[in-house]
Amino acid sequence: MTDVQEPLSSPGLDGAAERVPARRWWLFSPAVVVIWIVGMLDKTGVGIIVADDKFLSDMHLEGRHGLIGLLTTVTLVFYGASMPVWGMLIDRYGPRRCALIGMTFWGLTTLAAGVAANVPTLLIARGALGVAEGFLWPMSNALTARWFPHAERSRAKSVWIGGINVGFALSGFVITGAIAVSSWRGAFFLLTALALVVCVPVAWFLLRDDPAQEPRLGEEERAFIVRGGGGAAAVADVPDGVPASRAARSELRLWPFWVSAGVWITNNIGVYGLASWFPTYLKDEQHLGKGSASAYIALAFVLCIVAGPFVGLGMDRTGRKAIWTCGGFVAAALCLVVAAGVTALPVQLCAVIVAIIGIEGFTTLAAQGVLHSIAPARTMGRAAGLMIGIGNFVGAFGSTAMGFFVDHGGFDSAFAFLIAVFVVGAGASLALHRARY
Repeated sequence: MTDVQEPLSSPGLDGAAERVPARRWWLFSPAVVVIWIVGMLDKTGVGIIVADDKFLSDMHLEGRHGLIGLLTTVTLVFYGASMPVWGMLIDRYGPRRCALIGMTFWGLTTLAAGVAANVPTLLIARGALGVAEGFLWPMSNALTARWFPHAERSRAKSVWIGGINVGFALSGFVITGAIAVSSWRGAFFLLTALALVVCVPVAWFLLRDDPAQEPRLGEEERAFIVRGGGGAAAVADVPDGVPASRAARSELRLWPFWVSAGVWITNNIGVYGLASWFPTYLKDEQHLGKGSASAYIALAFVLCIVAGPFVGLGMDRTGRKAIWTCGGFVAAALCLVVAAGVTALPVQLCAVIVAIIGIEGFTTLAAQGVLHSIAPARTMGRAAGLMIGIGNFVGAFGSTAMGFFVDHGGFDSAFAFLIAVFVVGAGASLALHRARY
């Protein structure tokens, strides 16, 4: 691999723009992106599976939208509840070791889901999957803080969050294809193979806890990362844009940390509410076939992938993140108003797709940027585990709430619920923006 020279937007120590090798981008990205793609297939694939008539018949779930939503909620509840623990373990034992343990466990949980004979067993397997995958956000944020200087972290996060969106985009095709070739049980078995045969070896051979452990990274680039606030040894790390006097205090004592957790709650209600119910919306409300539904799902998340680098670049250039979450929430709320008020099918589809872009393409990435402006690298695992864990734990009930509203008022009622949630998220984001995050 040849060294690539990359101009940076941030000045060096002497005030001039630095040009350093950019191998960190190619060494950091592949393993994290692959793990996230498979992880999203695991979590969101159930949204495709529950639209399968044979699955609904086998599990006696026809017309029981609230219980169907619980299959997503139980995963996210345990996913969020386990994150603070994973965060502490990652700070102590390293991201790589925790990832290997977590991925082995998650392969076993999808195997258990594939052989489940009833809903209670399936719910237990889905809850265990949530625990197994709880390392993902703390690991990714900890690695980002160690491998990149502050001035590049938003763009670095856009890379692996792009992996999340690839997983969302592929889930319709992969899971629908697996069901067509075998059955809904075969889809779970495929997820088992991807976890154990793909993700575990990828992590074993490619993941490194710290750039100092990567022999293909030059000394000049390692020094640049440390000067910019990265590296596991950056114990004096100060969050970007935060005065040293504030950074010296624990991030858990700062009100922005808890407001950020609230923003993440609203983000998760939107992400998983829309992602888990979009397939059913396309099937039941818009009467689209599986092939067309998969294409629209893919389109929504491909556009999120396209938006991510631009959002990341904008945040790195301006140093401001919260205004992007505010904009994403406002755009999503307005689009759902249009989807509920306009009867034309093309307009409704476009509105829901743009709402997904606003939430997953803007607020997911920007909310992570705010976290990196609050927490230092040395405690990024536990800070991410706590903030994102709280958000996922509470936000997990969004899918079940969506099911309740679909049962009792249709998708217009469910969209009204999301609009209210997004207004709250926009207000919290605006408060963070006014505090210069």
